Amino acid sequence: MKKAIVIGSGFSGSMFAMMLKQKNWDVKVFDKANIAGGGVRTYYHGGHPFTFGPRHFIGPESNMPAFEFLNKIIPMRHIKKMNYSYQQKEDLFASYPMHIDDVKKFSDSAKIFEELDNLPKESQSTNFEEFWIGRVGKTLYERFNKFYNLKAWQLKSNTTMNFGFEATVKRKPLETGSRYEFPTGHINAYPIPHDGYNKFFDVSLDGCEVILNCSIEKVDLDKKKIITNKGEFAADLIISTTSPDFLFENCWGELKYVGRDFFKIVLPTEHVLPKDVYFLYYPNENEQQTRVTEFKKFTLHKSPNSLITLEVPSMKNKLYPTMIKKEVELAEKYISSLPQDIMSVGRMGTYRYVDIDDIIMQGLEFSKSL
Repeated sequence: MKKAIVIGSGFSGSMFAMMLKQKNWDVKVFDKANIAGGGVRTYYHGGHPFTFGPRHFIGPESNMPAFEFLNKIIPMRHIKKMNYSYQQKEDLFASYPMHIDDVKKFSDSAKIFEELDNLPKESQSTNFEEFWIGRVGKTLYERFNKFYNLKAWQLKSNTTMNFGFEATVKRKPLETGSRYEFPTGHINAYPIPHDGYNKFFDVSLDGCEVILNCSIEKVDLDKKKIITNKGEFAADLIISTTSPDFLFENCWGELKYVGRDFFKIVLPTEHVLPKDVYFLYYPNENEQQTRVTEFKKFTLHKSPNSLITLEVPSMKNKLYPTMIKKEVELAEKYISSLPQDIMSVGRMGTYRYVDIDDIIMQGLEFSKSL
């Protein structure tokens, strides 16, 4: 029986472990945490279910096979979702992404519409700032995009973001129709069970040997072996969900990531945000937080109180790969240098902002190669 080592028991590691187990591999999964599931696992605060970062299933309809795969393990429900942003200058809440009906309420709406009327027909952009100014004008960019992006990615200038910035347009730069996020052409869903995706980890890791509280000190790429605080382990295949620079002991430099501090707050009201509003964004300059999430809008938890989380960007942990070309190129150098039978997968492993649907699709494709 072929042996496989999987580094990380989050969604990516668990998905790939399941694909291997289904092909009769002997699979060992290693994680430094004391429980499997990573940031997608549901935890409880005062009885309120939450995840570290909202983990709804969201993706294009082309990834329907991923939704169908997950739905067989965990029954999912489709959700309608609106986002709000707090516009401090006007002391009002506007849709996020930007909506033309809200623009009409702004005190500088005449200037905004003049800029919109005079946008270049074709805009060649080399960075985030040029891209958004070329699509919505300078005034709307500064209201909605500039400071939010500086906070979210811990940048001094948005001109630094020079790779993949086009992906920051979730729909159209300025909406004119429905205020609901992804009304057509996308899947937007969340697990029906109270404990979210937790059953996925039970199912995917069933039959695997899961070794928790395990710190990996080194990966011997040539011998396909890992050295840990619990001993040395070798295999025919290693799948890593950690940052690819770690596999090479940062020999060409350490990759940059941005993290988040999550503050959990329970408030004495049944609902904090209006109906169908899950996220409240803060794009203003003098606010540290980027987003508030009301979790019972996802989980449908019944309580006279409501849990919200406040997200404040930080450099304390590694959650989001940057969209800076030199960092992406460095990540690609590490990944392309991996020996055969050592794979780097998932958000950290690929240094790409992939979501649950992407990971499932990657896992299903990987299974075909076994």
